[in-house]
Amino acid sequence: MRASVVTPTTGPATSSPPSRVTHRLRTAPMNPTSTRRGVTTKADSSQSRITGETELCSTRWLKLVQLRYDDPTGTSRVWDCARRPTTSSDAEADAVCVFAVLKRRGETRGGETLLVRQFRPATGGETIELPAGLIDDGETAETAALRELREECGYVGVVRSKTPPVVLSPGLSDERVVMVTVDVDLDDDANANPTQELEGSEFISVIRTPVDGLLSTLDALTEEGKQVFAGLYTMAWALENAKTLL
Repeated sequence: MRASVVTPTTGPATSSPPSRVTHRLRTAPMNPTSTRRGVTTKADSSQSRITGETELCSTRWLKLVQLRYDDPTGTSRVWDCARRPTTSSDAEADAVCVFAVLKRRGETRGGETLLVRQFRPATGGETIELPAGLIDDGETAETAALRELREECGYVGVVRSKTPPVVLSPGLSDERVVMVTVDVDLDDDANANPTQELEGSEFISVIRTPVDGLLSTLDALTEEGKQVFAGLYTMAWALENAKTLL
């Protein structure tokens, strides 16, 4: 996606400063080119700054805004961006995804994880993802992750760790997600007969698969015509290739 150069317009502008731009940008002089570790590039992108935004349209779940910003050369440009109007201003992130590790007591290696298969209208087909969902008002990433795991997959667990908020598709949206690792005890009576608690509009199938060989599982599902969530595939690729790359 390319940014557009701003051209003069007539009529009143309705704009407000972006709510999420909370960091302070450095104010070093703008240079047309710079050299980093022997690689000559254009001016440093850290000199860019948001100058305003205009809301174009909004629904219950999404908002389209047009951002105005100055690039490192001082040129004013615009960029269209999707946002989540459901996210509260003090929320840690927009959403969570859950990497569940299923083991019997005493197991120290291996284990299984949980994937979900569902139809995503935006893709026109079924996707393979981690259990995930939006963070509700008043929830932490940890409580949201445990709730989504129970609702989508029927399992209960204990949070082991979480990532900082990371962006999903920065060329399209500012949506941020936290990945939470949850340990699931298969010997816990609460996990003996997992039962989903899906909403009326949710039709989700759960795939329980070994962590070892996860990449091969995803490749096989891709061959079947399923579309794999990029973050999940990247993680599986890293698990598979870490030993040979490092």
